[in-house]
Amino acid sequence: MVNMSDIFTAVKSVCSVCLLLFSVVVVMALIYAGDTKLSRDGHPVVAFVVIWVATVWLAVVEGGQASLVGLPPIQPNLYKDSHPITHRITALAHRGDNLNRYLIGRQFLVVLIVFVTNMSGAPLRDATVLGLPDVLQDVFLSSGLAMILMLAMIGQLSAQVNASHCMLDFINSYVALATLYVALAIEFSGTVADPAFSIPHSVDG
Repeated sequence: MVNMSDIFTAVKSVCSVCLLLFSVVVVMALIYAGDTKLSRDGHPVVAFVVIWVATVWLAVVEGGQASLVGLPPIQPNLYKDSHPITHRITALAHRGDNLNRYLIGRQFLVVLIVFVTNMSGAPLRDATVLGLPDVLQDVFLSSGLAMILMLAMIGQLSAQVNASHCMLDFINSYVALATLYVALAIEFSGTVADPAFSIPHSVDG
């Protein structure tokens, strides 16, 4: 007997993949045509490399947050030998208030990465691509939907879901370690104020 729930899930998955592939094609075509800021002012190859490096790094940042927030209840000695880099990361991130500092720096880092991806892949005004009808041009280009789908599905949602199931494995890399250092350095620099210390307290009497 056919399960309607399975059919509905399969249809949703197919539609989601098709939207993602279409969005990636649209963004890559824009870059190739020189219709984004970075590909116009620099070179399409530079924009292509930057947008994919930034998207992959965004996935590391988003998945890293899910892992570091979820790992505190786990005893570090249980994964010290099997996941040495993860152990090194958590030893630093879970010391004192470093986790809060990491989360603050990480938020600014996400904004910076999204800004860079927009420079690389967001369309210039009146840009057209692949001879698409005006309706699709307005939906996927003018509204920025193509970039939103690409970043959300590749750089955020999939990374967060995978990290929530594989926390130890996801951050067991030097890229995740470097990301932790960068986030902590951003917070330490004072670029982003810690809200816990930025709200003035009134003193009575």
